[in-house]
Amino acid sequence: MRPYSVFIGDVSLDEYYQAPYWPAIKDKVAVRPLQPQFGGMIANAACVFAALGEPVRFMGILNRGAVSQRLLENLEQSGVDTSLMLFDDALPDSKCLIVLAEGEHTVFYPEMNIERLEISLEQLEVLAGARYVYSTRSDTLRLTCGNLTNDQILARIRTGGAKLVYDLDVGYLPSEDEAYYQQIDIAFFNEIGFNSYRKGRSEAQAAADLLSYGTELVVVTFAEKGCVVYSQAGQIQVPAHSVEVVDVTGAGDTFCSSFLFAYAKTGDPQHAARFASAAAAICVGGLGGRAGAVGEAAVLRLMGR
Repeated sequence: MRPYSVFIGDVSLDEYYQAPYWPAIKDKVAVRPLQPQFGGMIANAACVFAALGEPVRFMGILNRGAVSQRLLENLEQSGVDTSLMLFDDALPDSKCLIVLAEGEHTVFYPEMNIERLEISLEQLEVLAGARYVYSTRSDTLRLTCGNLTNDQILARIRTGGAKLVYDLDVGYLPSEDEAYYQQIDIAFFNEIGFNSYRKGRSEAQAAADLLSYGTELVVVTFAEKGCVVYSQAGQIQVPAHSVEVVDVTGAGDTFCSSFLFAYAKTGDPQHAARFASAAAAICVGGLGGRAGAVGEAAVLRLMGR
């Protein structure tokens, strides 16, 4: 078994505010500051994976300022190896603004203007030696390595034996870029991302198209309506847990990495979906995108095991 997985993407400091309602344009509303949380879509998933006992390495790009140091220290404290991090002092601090109102969360995140993630041949071999490389398509599109094309980089990762796992709730590609989807081993979509991808095709047909490219699993989440898992063996539908929601930030990140953990451990997509649903339920019951980083035992208890 390969000893580690690599998560490539964002990490941020999430500044939270509670609002009594969502304001209209030109409106003014008093908000209550809440405790800032460590976040970032891919970093959240990495921390959940590490809490489940999996060796994790994280790759992203930050400046070397005080906020970045806090982010890296927290990742290390969460059991995530940050030795693959890249740095560019021209970048702004990585922060998000999250407003909780009317039972939902609204996220404002700055455009970091990251055009490339320049890695060395040695770092490329680390990626190729991973069990999973978990990222978004937009993040892997930024990978550069000497004179290699992006396609060659991804091909090297996969021929080295690593599986490419994409969280496609954001950073999905339009249908004219369908060729890019042929490089996915496991695809996670939320409902919005999947509807954008399928471009009028039925859900079953869109999943079948992905599976025809060699994708092992297509997992689509529908928030409180549960999830559907597509594979060559057929279709599985699993309901969501009904819980009191505090903050939905990070629920999808928790679901995806928890699913990946359980699937890698058992090879059973139905168990993986139930495990991931329970982990996501724990996440939404707390504040912050990493409230679901609680470990396997806590998830199994919620499942009644």
